[in-house]
Amino acid sequence: MDRLTAELRERGSTWAEIAREYQRRYRLNSRQAFREAHRFTQDRVVDEWKALWPSEPFSVRKLGSWEAWPGITGNEPPVAGLNRLARIYGCRACDLVDGEDHTQRDQNANVPRRRHVPPAHTTVSLTFSDIKGILPIQPLRGPMSPGELRDREFEQLVHAFTDWATQMNRRDVLALIGAAATSAYASPVLDRLDADESQRVTMAAAGPTRVDDATIGHIDAVLRHCMRQEDALGPQVTVATVLAQEHLVVSLLSSGAPARMRSKLLSLLADIRRCNAWMLFNLNDFKGADYYYSQARNAAHQADDDAMCSMVLANWSQLATWRGDPRLGVEHALGALAWGQRAGSKLLTAYACDVGARAYAAVVRRSAKGERRKDHTRCFRSVDQAQRELHGADAGDPGARLVPFYGEGQYLSTKTGCLLDTGDPAQALQVAATAAAGIDPTFVRNVAYIRLKTAQAHLQLRDIEKACEELGEAARLAGHNTSPRLVRSVVETREKLSPWHRTRSVAALDERLHAARLIA
Repeated sequence: MDRLTAELRERGSTWAEIAREYQRRYRLNSRQAFREAHRFTQDRVVDEWKALWPSEPFSVRKLGSWEAWPGITGNEPPVAGLNRLARIYGCRACDLVDGEDHTQRDQNANVPRRRHVPPAHTTVSLTFSDIKGILPIQPLRGPMSPGELRDREFEQLVHAFTDWATQMNRRDVLALIGAAATSAYASPVLDRLDADESQRVTMAAAGPTRVDDATIGHIDAVLRHCMRQEDALGPQVTVATVLAQEHLVVSLLSSGAPARMRSKLLSLLADIRRCNAWMLFNLNDFKGADYYYSQARNAAHQADDDAMCSMVLANWSQLATWRGDPRLGVEHALGALAWGQRAGSKLLTAYACDVGARAYAAVVRRSAKGERRKDHTRCFRSVDQAQRELHGADAGDPGARLVPFYGEGQYLSTKTGCLLDTGDPAQALQVAATAAAGIDPTFVRNVAYIRLKTAQAHLQLRDIEKACEELGEAARLAGHNTSPRLVRSVVETREKLSPWHRTRSVAALDERLHAARLIA
């Protein structure tokens, strides 16, 4: 088997082709065949699963029962489980199901085709060679500038993608390309300006303009407006504007802004980069977000802005915890706490304790049994401190403009999440009800997430009907704030309902999710 897999991979065979060969030779079902094709033991598959989804329990016994199905000793694997196995094996979830074939009952199945219909597996395979093949090989006729040549090549590339897209679901492919293009545009991987171009932008922007408080106030007002738009509608609608503001501030700094204005410009630059990072986080571009948080922290340090340092580190903590590194989340939260206290802001101190509690709650899930009690205590100690600091803040708090979203409702939303993560769904439901009433409805994503947490609490209590109701409401809100991170959270919560996929409540929920184009 080792030799067979090695030889077939060397010949260029896909994992699906190798699995089919294993099924033919060794009379295995599809789930066994894909595991053996990879030469994985069941223990190895379980290890891969836990590395990817540490909060989702899995065991060799469960994998074995899935592989034994439909035998009498097996259990039918849920769709969510098949999706995860497909990711581990590098295949489609449907490849892992040995379903019955009833195509002979389709009258058109045996009728000769009157027109060519491309095979389904070729409709989405657009390789680099395909792209290269459609671009001009010979220089185009007539004198042409590099920009004109680029535009002509771009037109042909667009036509190729259009042809490809017509073979797919129109709405899905446009949404997919739109989200990818937005994320790519914002990603720091694309260094769009070389040194000469950057210098030209600097000269054009900074020319005779005098940098003063009014200039900085105008840029800051645009940033605040963009952040409120992002809260309501999602990152796609604001990312271009915020990036333009960043380029403007960088040009003002590099053109020799007055020394008395430099620290204010640096603080503004830190805030803009923090906002960039937050948008990339919500676009699921975690590496890009990490880059911009690092740049934001550096600018805040150069500006000696304690409040901004606290805010950047608090947001960075949330990113680290979300990415599955809660210990780093704790480190950033502790830094945010120290800078918030130094800035004299009870609001920023409360927010630092809030994100720290989330990180500690995630640590609880990963801790050894002997350490869980300590981490549980740290989690709720942070929750309690966040409440005390929040209630002690006054109207003139120096961090108020940085955390307009943070109040009693958002604090209770975090407490709900901590109760869920530490295994108390009944108490989480009680807190969630108060949290939902206290969150400003203009912060659409925050409202959606408390709905998600409520759905998860009902799910843990096996109240499937209520879980579906809350998840459906979260899906509706995801139609307003189109953050890919929020959409992914909705879909992942739906996957946890897979054991009840035949119930009326889940079927009705799936209709709502399908209508909202969140699932196929």
